[in-house]
Amino acid sequence: MPSFSWKDGRESGQGGDNRPFDRFEGNGARPATGLVLALDTGGTNTDAVLYDPSSGAVLAEAKDSTTHHDLAIGIVGALTALSKKVKFEDLRDRIRSVNLSTTLATNAIAEGYGHRVGLVMVGLDSGQELVRNLLAKLPAVTPIFVSGGHDYYGREETPLDGDELAREVKKAAPVVSAWAISSFFSVKNPAHELRAQEIIKSLSDKPVTLGRHLTGELGAMRRAATAALNAGLVIIVNRLLDAVADGLARLDISAPIMVVKGDGGLVGERWARTRPIETVVSGPAAGLVGAMRLARGFLEPNQKDLWVLDVGGTTSDLAYLQDGLPAVSQDGAMVGQWHTMVQAVDIFTRGLGGDSLVDVAPTGEILIGPRRVLPLCRLEELHPGSVTVSGIGTSPNREPNLTFLIPNLPPGPEMGEDETDILAILSQREGRPLKLSEYQTRCLALGRLFPGLRVLTHPAILASSVTPTDCMNVLGLFNCGSLEASYLGTGILAAKAGLGVEEFCRKVLDRAGEILASDILAMALNKEGLKYSLDDFAKNKVLGRMVSGEKGKLIELRSSLKDTVILLGAPAQVMAPYVAKHTGATVVAPPGCQVASAVGAAASTVSLIRKVDVVSLPDFSGFRAFLPDKMMDANKLERIVNLAAIHMEKHMKELAAMAGLSGQARVSMERQDRDARLNDGTRMIMGSTLTFRVNEAATGQESFEGAVSVA
Repeated sequence: MPSFSWKDGRESGQGGDNRPFDRFEGNGARPATGLVLALDTGGTNTDAVLYDPSSGAVLAEAKDSTTHHDLAIGIVGALTALSKKVKFEDLRDRIRSVNLSTTLATNAIAEGYGHRVGLVMVGLDSGQELVRNLLAKLPAVTPIFVSGGHDYYGREETPLDGDELAREVKKAAPVVSAWAISSFFSVKNPAHELRAQEIIKSLSDKPVTLGRHLTGELGAMRRAATAALNAGLVIIVNRLLDAVADGLARLDISAPIMVVKGDGGLVGERWARTRPIETVVSGPAAGLVGAMRLARGFLEPNQKDLWVLDVGGTTSDLAYLQDGLPAVSQDGAMVGQWHTMVQAVDIFTRGLGGDSLVDVAPTGEILIGPRRVLPLCRLEELHPGSVTVSGIGTSPNREPNLTFLIPNLPPGPEMGEDETDILAILSQREGRPLKLSEYQTRCLALGRLFPGLRVLTHPAILASSVTPTDCMNVLGLFNCGSLEASYLGTGILAAKAGLGVEEFCRKVLDRAGEILASDILAMALNKEGLKYSLDDFAKNKVLGRMVSGEKGKLIELRSSLKDTVILLGAPAQVMAPYVAKHTGATVVAPPGCQVASAVGAAASTVSLIRKVDVVSLPDFSGFRAFLPDKMMDANKLERIVNLAAIHMEKHMKELAAMAGLSGQARVSMERQDRDARLNDGTRMIMGSTLTFRVNEAATGQESFEGAVSVA
C-alpha cells in the first residue's frame, strides 16, 4: 500500500526527535562565524533564509510573493519578514555573502517566454532542415546567416563576411533586445565569433552572447539554441540581480551576491549577468542540496537513494539522488522541449505548478499547464472587485468569462499588435484588470481576428484564471486570497466538466498528482533501461492504467516505487497524498520544504568545470589541444596533456576569481583517453578528454591535483 507523510513530515509510527530543520531560537549563544543570507526567487514566491554554515542551522526563514513588475518589492518583503524573526540588526554585519537561487530562467524557457534575439549563425545554411527546425521552435528569434566557419581541426573553411553581417545587424537592431552568435566549429576556433562580436558591438548597445562561452561541446544546432536562449534570458536575470542589489541596499545589507548555477555550484554576480543560461535549473539544483539537509531526520540511517520532487508555482522539477548525490547531466540540462548544452544536475522540468492554467477539454479531460497565470483568488486580493463585483459570467466558455489581463513586465520591441493594443488599454484603466471577453468584443468591432489567450505570450502581460491554487483554496487546503473568487472560477469549469465544485477541485489536484507520478515513473524506467513511449501513459495503455490506479473488471494494475519521494515547495503538504496515491511510494514533505531551495543556496559553494579536447592531427604527426582561448600542438600526447594542464591551472584559477571564490582555489584534472584498434590488434591513442574542476581548497591542500611536469 502507498504510504505518505505530510503536515509533520513523518512516516506514520516513526519516532524520535531528529528534526532536520534546526532553527536558531535566539536565546542561546550567538553563532561565532560568518552567516549566509540566501534568497530563492521563483515564478510565484520569493523565499529568504538566514543560515549558519558552521552549525548547519537555519536561523530563520520567511516567504513573500514574487512581484514580477518590480522584483525588489517581493525581495524586500521576504527580507523584512525574515528580519522580524531574529534580531537582524545584531546579525547584519556578520553576513558574509548573499546566495541566490532562482527558477526565473527555467520558467521563461519552460513557458516559451523570452525577449527577441538576433541570432547570428556563421557558416550555417538557412536551407538546412535542422536549421529550419531549430528556428521554428525557438521562442522569438530574428535569424541572420553569414558565411564563415572552421573545420574539426580549427582551420578556416570560409572567411567571415563582415560587410554582410553589418548590413543585417543594422536591419534587425530596432526589433531585438539581445544578440547571440554561433559559428560552425567555434569550440575549435573562436575567431569568427570574436570578430562578429566586435562588429555587432560597434553597431548596437544590446548584450551579446557567444556560443563558445557557454559550452566546449560539439553540436552546432544545440550550441546555437543554447546561445539564443541565453541571450533571451540576459534581461530577465539582470533585472533580478538589480532587484536583489536594490533590496539589499534598502535594508543596509552589504555583502557580495553569489548565484547558484544549474550544477549546484556558486558563481559571482558578474558571471551570472553574462551567462544567465547557467542559472537554468538553479532553483532545483539548490533544492536538491536543501532536500538532503531537510530530510535527513526522516530517512533510514543508510538510506541514500531517493527521489526529489520540487513543486513550485510555475514548474515542477524532478531528480533522483543515488548514494546521496545527484547525477550531473554531462549532455546538458533538459528544460521542457529544449536540450541545452549547459552542464547541470540531471533534472526534468515540467510546466506544472500551483499557478498553472487549468482548463477543461471538450471531451471533459482536465488540462493543467504549461502556462503560468495569476490565480483568481490572488487577482481579487490585488484588485478587489475585479472578479466578485464585475462578475465572470455563467457561460461554460472558459476564455471570455474566466480570463483577466493585467500589466506585468515592461514592454519590449518584440511585442505583437494585439499585445501592444492591450497594454495601451490597460494603461488607460489605471491598473484595473481587463476581461479577455472585453478585448474579444473590441476585436470583433474592429473586424480583427481575436487572438485568444494562448497567442498572447509576451511577459509584459500577465493573465489571470483558474489554477490548482484556486482549487486548494476552495477545499480549504491552502489559504490564499479571495475564497469567493476561487469558487466563482472553479464553478464555471466544474459546470463544463459536469461535476460539483469540490469534486472538480479534487479531480484537478488528483490529475496534477497523476501527471507528476507519470514523470517519476518515466524517469525510473529510463534509469532501468526499459523502453517506452509517451503514448504508453495514455488512459487505455498499461502504464497509464498503472499510474491512474483505475481498476479494471479483470485486473488491477498499480505502480510501486521502491525509493522514498521527498516533496518540496509551497504546495508540498497538499500534494503529498496525491503523489503517494499514484506512485505507490512513501512520500515525505519535511518541515522547511517550502524554503528548501533557499536552504540549499545557503549551503552551496563555488565550483566550476571545463573540458579540453585533445585530438590526433590529420597526418598523425602529433596532437592538438583546443584550449578556451587558443589551440596548442605537440608531437607527443603526454607532452600536450602536460602543457594543457599547466595552461588550465592558471585559466581555472582566473575563472574562480571571476566567479567570486574568496579562498584558495584547488584545481583538479581527470583524463579519459580515446583509442582505436588497428587491424593487427594494436591499440592506438586517438586523443583525450581532459576535465578540469576548481573549487575552494581546504587548508593544507595542494593547489593542483593531477598535474605532471613537462617532458
